[in-house]
Amino acid sequence: MRDILEEITETLDIVEDEETLKSISEAEEDVKAGKVREYHEFKGELKRSGEI
Repeated sequence: MRDILEEITETLDIVEDEETLKSISEAEEDVKAGKVREYHEFKGELKRSGEI
């Protein structure tokens, strides 16, 4: 029961945060537009740039 309450609380926190909702909406639009890449590609980019 506690896990469910924590999930509900977290969901409410997200719904109340306009910036987070905007970011989620933008991410969904990126996926629809095909602006995505595989994890291994992204990780490789980060390594080449020295970020990881």
